[in-house]
Amino acid sequence: MNFPKKIHHHLFGIIALCVVNSSCKENTVIRTDVLPAVDNITVFGTDTLTLLTKSVQDDTVITNAYNSSFPVIVGAGNISNDPYFGKTSSSFYFQVRPPQDSYTFDQDKYQIDSAVVIIPYSGFSYGDTTSSGGNITFKAYRMTEDIYFDTVYYANTPAKNTESSPFATATYYVPQIISSARDSSKVAGVNKAPHIRLKINDALTNELINKTGGTEYDNTANFINYFKGIYIKTETGGNTIPYFVLSGDDDYSRANILFYYHTKNSSGLITDTITVSYPFDPTSTQTKTAFFSTLSRDYNGTPAKEHFNNTAITESTIIVQNAPGAAFDITIPYLKNLPKCIVNKAELVITQIPSPLDNIYLPPTRIYPQVIEDGGAKRNTLDRLPLTSNSALYFIDGNLRSAVIGGKVVNQYLINFPRELQNAIVEQRKELRLRINGTQTFIGAYRLTAAGSSYSQVAYRIKLNVVYTKL
Repeated sequence: MNFPKKIHHHLFGIIALCVVNSSCKENTVIRTDVLPAVDNITVFGTDTLTLLTKSVQDDTVITNAYNSSFPVIVGAGNISNDPYFGKTSSSFYFQVRPPQDSYTFDQDKYQIDSAVVIIPYSGFSYGDTTSSGGNITFKAYRMTEDIYFDTVYYANTPAKNTESSPFATATYYVPQIISSARDSSKVAGVNKAPHIRLKINDALTNELINKTGGTEYDNTANFINYFKGIYIKTETGGNTIPYFVLSGDDDYSRANILFYYHTKNSSGLITDTITVSYPFDPTSTQTKTAFFSTLSRDYNGTPAKEHFNNTAITESTIIVQNAPGAAFDITIPYLKNLPKCIVNKAELVITQIPSPLDNIYLPPTRIYPQVIEDGGAKRNTLDRLPLTSNSALYFIDGNLRSAVIGGKVVNQYLINFPRELQNAIVEQRKELRLRINGTQTFIGAYRLTAAGSSYSQVAYRIKLNVVYTKL
């Protein structure tokens, strides 16, 4: 199985200290099956913190959000035979700009050899990355409908119009894509950043060159009005979604159209190969090039679909995918029954139910909580604020880790939210509901089947550990 490079996170803990006297006592409120009693902490079970767990389908995710501090990552491929979560299909759109304003290609001086679409590989593919993954055929289509950098696009935004036939096609063997991340890609015998390349047909190559020097090349806005962008999709079938990076600093680490040409000398002979790039450029001070991803899920006939149709107030098994897709809600009712207190610690413990397919369909590297308000709106937990703080993100945690249950190593997640629980108690809310999603780094990847509040094996059940100081 192919993993992205690890990002090391500093994990933060909370240590609550209280001088025990007649007016101050520390308690731990948890489910009865969570922890044994330990020195100086009173441990007891209470039904005031019952957990209700329910899987939901959450398909609202923006796929063209841009932050210059992070690469633009998109996926193109299909998961066709996940027996639990069904089918997933991913594709993407992006625009390029000319090398410069008023660009002209002197055909008397230069000889075009070829043109290719370069799409850098991120180093991560989801699904079957072994030889059984077979081949993936990528196709590039010319867009005939506008997209805009400052318009919000979602994973389920309707497809944009394109020409009916692709202008470039390339087929790659799945292990070949994977190995390029380790060994780099060779171009004319020189190692370049890992990427796939789709050779553009002669008709479009010649058209793009013949238009240089015209009004279409006066500036980026004119060019995008003429050449509206590129749509990348794969043929149906397959069981792998490779992920690519659109943004980068050079011709092989950013998406672009790359022309190869030679210079003619006075004798009509040709010198060494030269390149010129039409790059994806979302940082332009003038017209920014736009992009967005599309992703569709098909759960028909799967256990995941049964989760969404389940009308019970709580489930024994809960499911998650990277957004958009499956998520689950955790509801904590009866908050009014809690005494006035200072919440020192509120920690959810979520444990994966092991599956033989875990080596193909990886669990999320991180899961993330949001609050569901009474009207259904979502917001960040108070523990995530300020949003500019990485420390707040590290504190919430949600990273994949290992734990041992019954002598077996299992995957587990911890999510911290003491400020949010404290606020709910102060406001005397009837309940607190959290939505747990996968992240949006690799849109549509990963999946998790975890133990809910009534799972048959008690040791695997979702747990809430709360430490508070009584006022």
